[in-house]
Amino acid sequence: MVLVYLTITRPDIAYAVHVVSQFVVSPTTVHWAAVLRILRYLRGTRFQSILFPSSSALELRAYSNADWAGDPTDRKSTTGFCIFLGDSLISWKSKKQDIVSRSSTEAEYRAMASTTTEIVWLRWLLSDMGIPLSEPTLMYCDNKSVIQIAHNSVFHERTKHIEIDCHFTRHHLQQRTITLPFVSSSLQIADLFTKTLSSKRFRLLIDKLSMLPVNAS
Repeated sequence: MVLVYLTITRPDIAYAVHVVSQFVVSPTTVHWAAVLRILRYLRGTRFQSILFPSSSALELRAYSNADWAGDPTDRKSTTGFCIFLGDSLISWKSKKQDIVSRSSTEAEYRAMASTTTEIVWLRWLLSDMGIPLSEPTLMYCDNKSVIQIAHNSVFHERTKHIEIDCHFTRHHLQQRTITLPFVSSSLQIADLFTKTLSSKRFRLLIDKLSMLPVNAS
């Protein structure tokens, strides 16, 4: 599907394309209508692009989120994250999780582990390019239970069904690869990659991604 390739430069359609791409094998009229709506949106925003400022801090920050049991067909959750280098958006993802999560905390933790994996790779890439990062990467999360599990070994032992993800994220927290500041749900930019949003909130988050219209030359 051409739309999948387009998400490489258009993070604003990542979630919508993620949803419709699940029905490529046996689409219905509903799915075709959704694709047409995406195409109409693209036609109306064809000059919208990600802004990469010429001067920006060489620091990573990430937003991690999950929509628990959001898929009505199988009740799997959706992982969403976006990562900035300074003010420039450089990585994002919207993907259904492989298994059904039994709680919102579990879904959020699986999303956090995926985000941590991407952060570790980006930090390695920057270091290989001669830009080592001395400070831990901020990974914003809007679930306080998840943050407590990552910091507290007692909470960690109560979540054996997500033990691998717990160990992985907690290891990098202890190694100061990441830190986990809390962010309110209203400021959670990764919402854009996990669920359907109102037009007002969608436009708000698009602005926070530094996606701006540019004039055609």
